[in-house]
This record gives sequence, structure tokens and C-alpha cells, in this order.
Amino acid sequence: MLQKSLLLVLLIFTCNLKAQNRSLQIEKITENLYTYTTYQTFNGTLYSCNALYLLTQDGVVLFDTPWDKQLNQPLLDSIQQKHQLAVVKVFATHWHEDRAGGFEFFNRLGIATYASQKTNQKLADEGLATAMHTFDDEAVFTVGKDVFELLFVGEGHTFDNIVVWFPQQSVLDGGCLVKSIAATDLGYIAEANLQAWPTTIINIQKRFENAKFIIPGHDNWKGQGHLEHTLKLLKEHKRD
Repeated sequence: MLQKSLLLVLLIFTCNLKAQNRSLQIEKITENLYTYTTYQTFNGTLYSCNALYLLTQDGVVLFDTPWDKQLNQPLLDSIQQKHQLAVVKVFATHWHEDRAGGFEFFNRLGIATYASQKTNQKLADEGLATAMHTFDDEAVFTVGKDVFELLFVGEGHTFDNIVVWFPQQSVLDGGCLVKSIAATDLGYIAEANLQAWPTTIINIQKRFENAKFIIPGHDNWKGQGHLEHTLKLLKEHKRD
């Protein structure tokens, strides 16, 4: 009987682990910078959502929280198991649920959360969990020996969307402001500034022309041409 019970527990654990692996995918970009991709259904369609985390000597810094709130704890568990490090800071690149929806969870654990002043005010206005700390339109953070910059380059997907630049890795986290080369449309644009968005992307092209990787907010993040494709989608939408 004991053997059967142990076998049942092992089977449940294995099934849960496999389900978690299907809904949470972690891939290395550089030596200490990773993407984590989660999945969520929106209007009946399954979408992938890309976010990043940075390994530092002082712990892990998370950039955006999982779209699916049920993956908050599995993400922490996966990072701890994979790197033997704890998450110490969490940043959001804009106010939507696929970026800042996990603030309540991380605040409850006492993990420092950060958002721009614009983002935090919008979260407060919507009655949503806010970040513990705020920063201006341009801010530089140093955690351990690692440096990253948070920048508001202009409106686009939302009025508050920012990008994250990792100068030591030459990687730009574009968030939902940048569309993947795999995207067939602009996605959710109910709050978008379609007039400003092209200029914002052009400014990103000029400012980060030496970026080795530019990570879009959704769909396939690998390859090149995400910024150019975003401009193409914006032009096509304007013609429509």
C-alpha cells in the first residue's frame, strides 16, 4: 500500500512538472541574461509572452511578471532550482497584466517591486497592486556588478511603455512596444498611440543600433528585424 501511495505521489509530481514545463520556457540569451516565456489565452487564442531575468551576484532581477498568475511561484521555483539564486527585485515595463500583474504576489513575499511613476499612477488609478518603488523616465540601476537602464523612449503600445537596456550584454528588452518578426498584426491597440509609435521605434533604432539582441514582448524573440517589422506593421495598419 505504501509503495502504491509513493508511486501515486511521484506520478502526480511528474505530471505537474511536465505541465509546468509546457507553460514556462526558460532560454539563455547571454551568460547571465535569460528570457522566460509564459503562455496565456486571450480572446480564445493562445499567446506567448516574453520576459527577462538577470543573474547578479546579489540575486536575480526579474523584468516583468508572468501573464498567468499561477506561474509566479513556479517561476521562482524554476529560477531557484536552475541557478540556486533568489529573485530580489522585480521591474515592470508597463501597467498591463502581462507585465505588472504579479506585483501583488511579489509584494506579499517582500520582494522589491519597481515601476515608472507613470505606470504606478495608472496601476493605482485602476485599483491594482502598485510597485513598492518608482523611478523617472530614465533610470540606471546597479545590482552587484551588473548595470541596466530603464528608458521611456516614447509612447506606442501604451502611454507608459519603457524599454530596458543591458549595456554589458548589448541586449534591449523592448517589451510590448516591439513586435516580433513572427507577428501578423499589432495585437492589442485599444490604448496605443499609433501616431507616436513609429517615431518611438525609429528613436530606438538610432539609440540602440549596436544591440546584439532585441527582445519583443510576444511571439518568437529570436532572429533579427523586429524593429523593422514593427514599423512595417504600423505602416500596414495606417493604410487599412
